[in-house]
Amino acid sequence: MGTPGTKATRLRNSSSENVSAENHFESVVEKFALQLNAGVEPEDAYRSLVSIEHRKRHGQFFTPMPIASLMADWILSVQPTNILDPAVGTGVFPRVLLDKRSDAKIVCVDVDGVAVSAARASLNGHSGITVLQQDFLTWPDEQLFDAAIANPPYLRHHDMFYPYDIFSLIGRKNHTSLSRLSNIYVLFILEICRRLRAGGRAAIIVPGEWVNANFGDTLKLWLISRGLLRSLIYFSHASTQFDEALTTASILLLEQPIAGVGRDSIRTVFVHDGGALEAVRDALEGEAQENDPNVVVQLFSPEQLLREKKWNHLLAHGHTKAIPGFVVLSELADTRRGIATGSNSFFHLTPSAVGGLRIRPQNLTRCIGRALDVAGVIFERVDFDRLVASDSRTHLFDMQTEPDESEAEYLKKGVAERLHERFLCAARSSNWYDMEKRKPSAIWAGVFGREGLRFILNSERVANLTTFHCIYPKDESELFAAALTACLNSRLVQGLAQRQHRVYGGGLLKVEPKDLLDVEVPDLRKVGNQTLENLKLLLTKLDTAIRTGAGIAEVQSELDARVQRTAEEAAVGST
Repeated sequence: MGTPGTKATRLRNSSSENVSAENHFESVVEKFALQLNAGVEPEDAYRSLVSIEHRKRHGQFFTPMPIASLMADWILSVQPTNILDPAVGTGVFPRVLLDKRSDAKIVCVDVDGVAVSAARASLNGHSGITVLQQDFLTWPDEQLFDAAIANPPYLRHHDMFYPYDIFSLIGRKNHTSLSRLSNIYVLFILEICRRLRAGGRAAIIVPGEWVNANFGDTLKLWLISRGLLRSLIYFSHASTQFDEALTTASILLLEQPIAGVGRDSIRTVFVHDGGALEAVRDALEGEAQENDPNVVVQLFSPEQLLREKKWNHLLAHGHTKAIPGFVVLSELADTRRGIATGSNSFFHLTPSAVGGLRIRPQNLTRCIGRALDVAGVIFERVDFDRLVASDSRTHLFDMQTEPDESEAEYLKKGVAERLHERFLCAARSSNWYDMEKRKPSAIWAGVFGREGLRFILNSERVANLTTFHCIYPKDESELFAAALTACLNSRLVQGLAQRQHRVYGGGLLKVEPKDLLDVEVPDLRKVGNQTLENLKLLLTKLDTAIRTGAGIAEVQSELDARVQRTAEEAAVGST
């Protein structure tokens, strides 16, 4: 593990990228100043002068002013003498704070020199503001603050590059163990809290994914067990709060507890589409919400929140009772993600490409890579043959033998394209081109969806890439797999599954393999074969309806009723 420096970077090659970007910004800084003088908002000027690629590379998404104002009011209520902004960007928060309290003393930090230049320009050299170009996660300054306000960068784990294990470093400093799948904002939250004095407050806006993501489990426990979480505001998927970012939004209102003072309850505010920000303010002050049904306010004990693994559904609807006859999917099946190749364009081939490259059949695996290639809810031989006939990508280059001359030539092409240096390929223990070993699953689960989750009976037992997750029923019969697929596609189960998936901006749903294990389904182990046959028949009817576009609603209603009766039968079988 390397030694963290005071300016350790979180982006690969970002030193040269930053120099280039800063030089570019210097060349247009006069234009930036002119725009500010003309009354253009700093964020709008920044967008016009700095490429979206640069902003995304640094995870920069600007906080809307009304939300920044709400967050500022929360921290200013403790009359702080010094305030921390660890990801200052263009200076949204310092400007809002200065408008409310002109004598505010604020220390601003940002790793991106371009953003630092913009912040200094927009803050116009105010004497109470200190702006530092620094990676906050490796900032050696250990001073404590009365308050902090932040919109941390939105960077996933695979976009973070440090010369040492940053997750282990931050975890040790904060006496916890972090998942290496955590987004960088989790690290920021921990380090912000570590720098708060007793009684100090923090307001932090981050994407809402963590409330249902598995990596969020550690964060929830860490915040609640230490008495830090006072209130949580969650904006529903229909209220995208960040420009240019496909994400929900949440605001954590935190307070470092004073010794001996416990936390009896935590207030949550769920904001549906159309919910007014003034109603959110009222909710934080404990006022009634009869005039805005789009704002759901609840009080939970710390124990209640910790008992719930996923919070999205809980925050919107409160606790729900277990339904008789249902069990979690993990009792009936196992799950895994699909095959990750490292380069789909190289490894996932069309029939014509296979012929042209002269790859032998023993080094090919039948494989689906796109959700669009699956028309209904049952995938059969005729569907695969249709894809082959249309020369779609249907074969995975999967070396099982020593390469012959033609195959070796194709592998040389991959090396020339430096595929062997890509993360997945380079991490393989033997050859860079060896594929993951994955038994074709009986059921596919779509990773993304709009109206709901999508499940397909893989009758042909074709392999799949990461566009689908794999579901392996413990009862390996085709009848059981078909019945389970039917249940998973019912609106009744889909409604229950809302508790497990993550929701992104615009209503985009995402589910991980571990999330699927917590989806509740009728306990098919406790029903008779005739019930399984009836479910299989309805799955076939649903497949036909989806393919023809006729009678889908009628079949769905019939399926829902059948699934309900199945659960009732299972409940009787359990007694």
